[in-house]
Amino acid sequence: MIPIRPFKRENALRYGAYYVSRLLPYPLLREGISAAIRGCVNVQQGAVKETPSTAVQTAVQTLHSVGMAPLGSLLDATQIDEVLAFLATAPVASGSSRSPVTAHSQGVSSAAYDLPTILACPHLLQTMNHPDLLQIAAEFLGCKPTLSGAGLRWSFADTEGNAASDVQRFHRDTEDWKVLRAFIYLTDVSADSGPHQFVLESHTTPGRFRLKPYTDQTIDAQFGRDKVRTVNGPRGTSFVANMWGVHRGMPPTAGPRLLFSFTYTMTPTPIYRYDPVKVPDSHLYDAYTNRLLVC
Repeated sequence: MIPIRPFKRENALRYGAYYVSRLLPYPLLREGISAAIRGCVNVQQGAVKETPSTAVQTAVQTLHSVGMAPLGSLLDATQIDEVLAFLATAPVASGSSRSPVTAHSQGVSSAAYDLPTILACPHLLQTMNHPDLLQIAAEFLGCKPTLSGAGLRWSFADTEGNAASDVQRFHRDTEDWKVLRAFIYLTDVSADSGPHQFVLESHTTPGRFRLKPYTDQTIDAQFGRDKVRTVNGPRGTSFVANMWGVHRGMPPTAGPRLLFSFTYTMTPTPIYRYDPVKVPDSHLYDAYTNRLLVC
């Protein structure tokens, strides 16, 4: 979880850049600005010249055509067990009075971990730097990618009938001009444990000037219910998505969900406050790509 930078006078330019991106909801205009930004990154960092593998090319083509692409399993069963064992004693940054959370915790609706915990957790930083993912991000963005966000969150069934949160209603993400996010289920996810939903091909359509969520009725009328792809799967299920596409995480109704997600952009997200963390073996990771998260 990356904290939001508080709005203060000295942060006005950052927030201004963020709101400019929100006020241009047209894909062609956004792509034109993206082209200028990635051109600057390529001048500074050099154009990405590595030839992508067939699997990477397939994923990028799928991203371009429908907005979301499966990745198979990026973490195996043993690695996920090690992640869960670490989190069983790790305090959370929000929810559950900051006490450790497991799949069997009671009285918790959600719980998120801070960046130091995410980076200390086994396998997660390595996964964010998986060579195939970095290639997919570079091809998608058109330049060397920046890891600009990471989140690790439990979501539990709401037994009190609270209203769905903003991310549990259909919406677009606008924290940057182009946003690629990877998702990994760390628990089994079925229809009753909060699967991710993505509206196929919605990344090619204009958005709204206001970040008002889309109702189910609007989704049906504007895109068609047949375009809504629900991602169920066993733990380890992984996929990437263009976050300009309309999407949501469904509220769990029975089982819990532990989701690891991380974001690639061309530049830092203006409204996030970055406090890079010292980690062992930081020299193993590309300094530019990881500069916002790792010292």
